[in-house]
Amino acid sequence: MPPKEELQFPVDWTYRIICLAELEAEALEAIAAALQEHGCDKTPERGRNSSGGKYRTYQVTVTFSDLPSMRQLSSKLNAAPGVKFLL
Repeated sequence: MPPKEELQFPVDWTYRIICLAELEAEALEAIAAALQEHGCDKTPERGRNSSGGKYRTYQVTVTFSDLPSMRQLSSKLNAAPGVKFLL
């Protein structure tokens, strides 16, 4: 089994956020609020739509200084209304 790599902080982490198209506005509002609370002024970049149009993807890169803040933001992003997956 290969050795497990550990994150070295500070680290730039890119989130890929997949949300329901019908709740896109609500999801983006909650995502922006979570990012702002973390001290990040970046706006998620819109990515692709699913082939059926049900999902939208967004991407944002955030710099973290420690693991607890990374976990906290990940939890808030994942709990945003309309967010189905957080990668």
